Amino acid sequence: MVIEDNLKIARLIDVYGELLTEKQLQIMSNYYFDNLTLSEIGDNYNISRQAVSDCLNQSTKILENYENKLHIIKKSDNLRLRLKNLRDHSTNEDLTNMISDIMEMLDE
Repeated sequence: MVIEDNLKIARLIDVYGELLTEKQLQIMSNYYFDNLTLSEIGDNYNISRQAVSDCLNQSTKILENYENKLHIIKKSDNLRLRLKNLRDHSTNEDLTNMISDIMEMLDE
């Protein structure tokens, strides 16, 4: 469950991370992408482990709030699933290639 939660948060950071403050984004990136511990992050920013934990929790809530209002990840997942189904059921090679190209664009 922890891995799935971390992947969910990583996706939230990828989509909405630029809407956080610079410090919030740096702390989230340090924790989720650079695998730094709370202590290491705290040392880097001269703050306590508790302050790092509070920042991570607050930032996560902010990112989840954006997704709850905008549904960008949910819409992207639905679009990707529909495109996959269309590609898998298509017998037209040109259409299948175009769908694959669109799916790759979504992953950029």
